[in-house]
Order: sequence, then C-alpha cells, then structure tokens
Amino acid sequence: MKLLNLQNAIYKLIIVASIVWVLPVDAEPASEKSGWQADLQQVEIWKTKRRAGINYEESQVPKYQLPDSLKTIDGKSIKTAKEWKAHRPMLLKTFREHVYGVRPSTKYQVDYKEVGKRENAFGIGATARQIRATISARGKTHSFDFVIVIPKSASSESPVPVIVQINNRYLIPLDKAVDKFDPFWPVEKIIRSGYATVAFHTSDVDPDKRDGYKKGIRAMLEDPDSDQNARWGSLSAWGWGASRVLDFTIKQPEIDPKRTAVVGHSRGGKTALWAAAEDERFKVAYSNNSGCGGAALSRRAYGETVDRITGNFPHWFCKRFKTYGGRENELPIDQHQLIGLIAPRAVYVVSADKDLWADPRGEYTSLIGAAPIYDLFGIKHIKNTNMPALDSPRHVGATGYHIRRGVHNLTEQDWGYFLDFSKGYFQAN
Repeated sequence: MKLLNLQNAIYKLIIVASIVWVLPVDAEPASEKSGWQADLQQVEIWKTKRRAGINYEESQVPKYQLPDSLKTIDGKSIKTAKEWKAHRPMLLKTFREHVYGVRPSTKYQVDYKEVGKRENAFGIGATARQIRATISARGKTHSFDFVIVIPKSASSESPVPVIVQINNRYLIPLDKAVDKFDPFWPVEKIIRSGYATVAFHTSDVDPDKRDGYKKGIRAMLEDPDSDQNARWGSLSAWGWGASRVLDFTIKQPEIDPKRTAVVGHSRGGKTALWAAAEDERFKVAYSNNSGCGGAALSRRAYGETVDRITGNFPHWFCKRFKTYGGRENELPIDQHQLIGLIAPRAVYVVSADKDLWADPRGEYTSLIGAAPIYDLFGIKHIKNTNMPALDSPRHVGATGYHIRRGVHNLTEQDWGYFLDFSKGYFQAN
C-alpha cells in the first residue's frame, strides 16, 4: 500500500511538471494579470511620513459615485459626438467656476524678442533661441522668457511636431539647455527623436507663492468686477502662459501647428491638463504625477485631498474649490471629465509607485472614466480597468499610461515612454 501511494505521488508530480512545462513562454505574467498594487511597505512609510487624517488604504477610500461623463450638468443624456460638443462649453465653464478659475477678458498685447541664440546645438545642427515675451495691458508690462530648440531636419516644407514643457521647477536658460543634460527636460533626446521643444518656468508667469498675486499676470489682467470666488488661480495663469508660448511657436515655419503637445510634472502636470482643456490647439496633453487637481479623482480622497491641497496651495485654484474640502461628492464635476474635455485629442497620464500622495490608482481610474467620451468619437482608447504592471506602458489609440518604479519625479525614462506614444499618435493622426 505504501509503495502504491508513493507511485501515485510521483505520478502527480510528473503531471504538474508537464503542465508547467507546456505553458507558452509569452504567457501573461502574474503581475500583469493582477495589475499594480500599492506596496504595503510604501503604505506604512506614507502613513508615518504624513500627518494624521491622510488615507493610503484602498479599503478606506470613501464610497462615491462619479458624475456621468455622458450626462449634461442638468442631467440630460449625451448620445452623439455632436451633442458632446454642444455640452462641452458648459462643462468647461463648470470647471472654471468651481476648480481653476475664470480667465479674465482684459485686452492685452504680447511682444516677442529674441534675447539669445545658439547655432549647431548638440553638434547636430539644431537651433536654440531664448525668447522674451512681454505682455502689455492697462499701461503695465510683465515679461517672461522661454527657450525653443528646433532640429536641423525641420523646414517649412517638412515641419516637425513640438512639445511645450510647463516647467514648475526652474527656468533652464539657453546655454544650460544646450550644454548641460537635464533629465527633467532632456532637450537633446527630444530633438534627436524628431521634435522641436520649448519650455518656460511657471513662476516667471505667475509667482508660485501664497502672497505672489500682485507680482504676476493674474493681478495685471484681473477683472475687479468678477466673482471673487471664481477668479483664476495660478494653475490657470500658467496654462495661459503655455498658450502664449504656443502662439509664438506655431508661427515658426519649421513647426507643424497640427502636431503639438503640452507636458508638465506635478503642479505642472495639473496645468498641462487644464491648458489643453482651455486651448484645443494642444493635440496631446501629458500629465506626469499630477495627483489631486490633476489626473487623480477628487472623490477618492486618497493621499493629497482637496482640503489639504487648497490649504497648502490656495493660490493654485479659485477660492470656491476650497469649499469642497471634505465634501468632494458635492463637486458638480470630477477629474475624469477634465480628461474628457481634451477628447477627441490625446491624453497621456503617468504615475510613480512610491508617489502615493498623488494617488496612482485615482489617476488611472480617471483616465478610464473618460472612455465613454472617446467612444462617442469612435476613437481607440484604453479600456482595461486593471492597472498595468510597473514599467509596462499601455498605449492604445488616443490614450496612454504607465506607472514607473520610483519617486515623485519626471525622468528620462518617462520621457522615453511618452515620446514613443506621441510618435505613434502623430503618425496615425
């Protein structure tokens, strides 16, 4: 009997081994099937790193119901792309009045002056220029610089796409852009990929300070008779600045105005999404680690919340947004609809696995939440509700996503994935 049992055990082992052996070598890995999950060690680190009251547990995400992407603000169903286009201005107005603020209609003039130039940049014939934009209104002026680099291959007969970076960290001046590698804005990598690129610093347009209002473009252009609770915040002002940079850029004969992208990280990522919502000339919006007020859903109240972000950075948003702290379900909109405002154009969202503050799952869920709007236009997009594995970019039609190993940052790796996505998108459109 013992011998028979031993033979049966050996036989079972052989069967199991044979099953494992015949699995195809390209079978989907377990990590891809389960998708990304927050590392429990990281959860504990964040729970001790931040003050009490911040949630990093999926089990503690409050119950919520997202506003229907295919319903108007007054509850009417949207069934066609034509109906969506008719609804879009009202949705845009709602975001302006409740989150980012209303841009004033004050008349202004912009003059551009070249203040520096480098030929044969990177030894590959690229041309780099530093431009100073000066805005004039009501007898006052405000100036900010940006740097534009165009590859040698670009010409009026063969214009190239352009990537506008909203740099929330610093201005990278002309010589530094050419002579020193910076992974946050890897100019040579972008140029060698066949793009022109241009970047400006957010604080040069509007100071990134609680008390910076009087020194920036917001105060200079503000309408004193407007609703104080809906006046534009710095995010909207920075997005306005991106559009003024685009005004100059697409007038260059070497630039293709139909292939434009806007890129930002963190607060710059929030700005990139809103800039593309406000300005439909941006054909691709790239949001990197943007979190609350960016790609992440406000209603999840995971990591940084509306209450926390408006307390720490009240100048980023209109005053009304702060009133939704702790009552996110009362917001008439949520961030999946911000992404929807960019449809049928392209959106690329990026997270980092150690950046729980930005709520990676909330960022991905928001992108998926915009899917019904892309369906109206008959445009391919990401449908898989399961997050991809780390460092496994998911690119489908007009939407893309990846979650990278590492911390809150914009890296050369992120740029590589995005350049692959935008190249495929521009070739197909």
